[in-house]
Amino acid sequence: MTDADTVVAEGEGIEINQPISVKDFLEKTHPSAQKSVFDLWELEGGVGTSRRRKPVYPDIRLHCRVCEGERTFRCATTSNSISWDFRITSAHPIYRCGDCLEETKQYSLRITFADEGDGQLYKYGEYPPFGIPVSNRVLRLFGKVDAELFLKGRQCENLGYGIAAFAYYRRVVENHRNDLFDEIIKVCQTVGASAELIEELKAAKKEISFSKSMEKIKTGLPQGLLIDGHNPLNALHGALSVGLHGESDEDCLSNAQAVRLVLSDLIERIALLKQENKQLSVAVQRLLAKRA
Repeated sequence: MTDADTVVAEGEGIEINQPISVKDFLEKTHPSAQKSVFDLWELEGGVGTSRRRKPVYPDIRLHCRVCEGERTFRCATTSNSISWDFRITSAHPIYRCGDCLEETKQYSLRITFADEGDGQLYKYGEYPPFGIPVSNRVLRLFGKVDAELFLKGRQCENLGYGIAAFAYYRRVVENHRNDLFDEIIKVCQTVGASAELIEELKAAKKEISFSKSMEKIKTGLPQGLLIDGHNPLNALHGALSVGLHGESDEDCLSNAQAVRLVLSDLIERIALLKQENKQLSVAVQRLLAKRA
């Protein structure tokens, strides 16, 4: 980033919003968004024309695909100072995971300097894309075609397009409602759930609508499948039953996030229970074989 890359645009209109930290902007703000930020820059040089502004890039917490979890990322590029006369510039900081030192995150930003270290940040984009990636366990349930639709929903959610994200998620869940019931039935059979619950789940699967399916399930699911003590299927039904036409884009975005989080957590719990039961079965067989 040099003075030559800077675009001077004094007097341009700046969006007014509640200032946030640079850290929050990089971590939590989706692309194509502009925010007021504080502690954006620090002063270099003395007075007059020798003064320069230097953008500050703090440590941030992001999902690392290599470490498969949240890690601290640190800026790996030098932050060049900008002449005091320039008020707007572009920047492309690259961050690197502090643990594996392999995963990187690159941002493309537009910086508008203001007084006292504050300013505006606009996020053109970032790579890897904004947001925590979707687990492969979740995508495998949907197959190739609908997995792509689910990822498109994730992209829309990342960009703040609530109506589009919700529509994608709802279509995928409705297309694979029976697959979801099949997985839950398998887990119930594996963990030794009551025959009554298994029959209720099989009956629910035969229903055409999600609402009627929920009416069939009267016996509680196994504890390991509950989310915060609640049946995740009821939560999904509650979110998916909301219509698109009467909801604002912000409400649809919240509903889309809820659907993704509950669905992803449920599938992860199903996989975990199946894995734990398999390991337990292997352990029992090993001990029985040793005793014999």
